[in-house]
Amino acid sequence: MSTGRVTDRSLTNPPVVEAVAGIEFRPRGLDVVGLVRETSAWMDQYPDVTAQPTLPPSRPSGQSGPEFEMQFVASAPPTRLWSTSPDKAWLVQTQDDRLLLNWRRTSDEAGTYPGFDDAIRPRMLALIGELAPSVDGEGLIPLIAEFSYVNRVPTSESGLHAKYAPFRQLDTPVPGTVIAEGYEVAAQVVLEYGTAQVTASIQPAGEPNQTVLTVSTKLFATTQLITDDTIMMIDDAHKISKQMFFAVVSSDAINEWEA
Repeated sequence: MSTGRVTDRSLTNPPVVEAVAGIEFRPRGLDVVGLVRETSAWMDQYPDVTAQPTLPPSRPSGQSGPEFEMQFVASAPPTRLWSTSPDKAWLVQTQDDRLLLNWRRTSDEAGTYPGFDDAIRPRMLALIGELAPSVDGEGLIPLIAEFSYVNRVPTSESGLHAKYAPFRQLDTPVPGTVIAEGYEVAAQVVLEYGTAQVTASIQPAGEPNQTVLTVSTKLFATTQLITDDTIMMIDDAHKISKQMFFAVVSSDAINEWEA
């Protein structure tokens, strides 16, 4: 299956229970008061605001560089703000060097994943446009983009072979009933302006015949980018996560979720 066909596909009933899009940028120098003021720009959609501990800067596995070291030595306010929608399905996370947007399926009746193009991307564009600038007046300098899916995958029988492409039915069954299997794969994708690291992890869900598939991409810029490049980075992180999802899940499962 070609990359183009994968990124063009969409599922009618995907097993996604949470999705996260995010961007890390050069610290802006905002204090807690500045962060609180920033949330007022989206208060109508995400009115419930609470304080959380700050997330540490992301670093690529086995790599370091001046952009990432800068985030460690810069002083950032010890605050991350959560802004939640009234139905609790949407969560905006902001701190001095970061913007994250989470969609969460809050119940079985809460509906299916609303989609990246139709919901997450336009919301992220709106939020990026409302972010406070750096205290020195410079625009946002994007460093890292992220896109992650969390999927709760039901299976009709025990064993990862039921839904996932890397597995097959054992020729000789193991004795007894399979109660836990796990799988993780990591890959690196080189782009013109950066390097992405994508992982897929499959773990038991804690319920019979269910697994949790988490696909996560972090894209690290290796060249100097500007504010207008932010959504491009998020788009590319989403595409890579989507490619990994389709690579790991079996064709039969994809056909089921497309129906």
